[in-house]
Amino acid sequence: MIRLVATDLDGTLWGPDMVVPERHAQAIGELARRGVTVLAATSRRPRAVRPCFERAGLAIPAVLVDGAIGIDFRTGDRFHQAMFDSAGALAVLAVFRWAGLEPCVYVEDPDVDVLVSPAPSTCAAHLDYLGGLAGVADLDAALRARPVYAFSVLGVARERLEPAAGLLRASGAEVMLYAEPRYGGYGLIVNPPGISKWTGIEAFCRLSGIAASEVLAVGDGDNDLTMLTHAAVAVAVRDGTERTLATADHVIGPPSEHGWESLLDLI
Repeated sequence: MIRLVATDLDGTLWGPDMVVPERHAQAIGELARRGVTVLAATSRRPRAVRPCFERAGLAIPAVLVDGAIGIDFRTGDRFHQAMFDSAGALAVLAVFRWAGLEPCVYVEDPDVDVLVSPAPSTCAAHLDYLGGLAGVADLDAALRARPVYAFSVLGVARERLEPAAGLLRASGAEVMLYAEPRYGGYGLIVNPPGISKWTGIEAFCRLSGIAASEVLAVGDGDNDLTMLTHAAVAVAVRDGTERTLATADHVIGPPSEHGWESLLDLI
């Protein structure tokens, strides 16, 4: 029996417009009536996801920033949190700078989601997207004063990112180097050691009394692989990465074809 559906958002539940199709929202409601909880698992930040859910009339739990944060939007409760300690965060920053990169730093802060230096390496389109929720700061001082969830540089050439990715991976950090679908080029995301979407899902399952054998996971990107491989049932989007498709028990269509709705036939 499936009791939890863990779903990626971008390219899975919604398309580039970040709007939940009405048929997908109705499918989530139908699963709830069947006693199945839907949990979002995404690399996006809480402030980016919350208004999208509200516009669709959805209140569901979510694992955010690729497993660093878990918030149940039904109650507002935070059920999971994983951060770098100060020394670990500064060590990651040092590796980025050794590679000639100034990363975006995802922090716990009442006013902003992301901190950047005066000359960030992430692409201009990413900075435009972050808008007023990105603050300029002395990163060394900020990392000593604030909890840090993740680092990223998005939309740049792969060869600029590979040296930092290799060294950070060897240090034990969770590293995602991938073709960036939104901004072009490649993206590099770094999370604390051992943290992934699945660790956040596990935290929710422990609180809810749900076993891994009762979880269906659906996604389209390489950052979905941990949840796809650990869940009892793995579902990939047809235009997802080769690795997700190779892992999948089932394949569904993309959001433009209302593929997520077909999960009702699997549960």
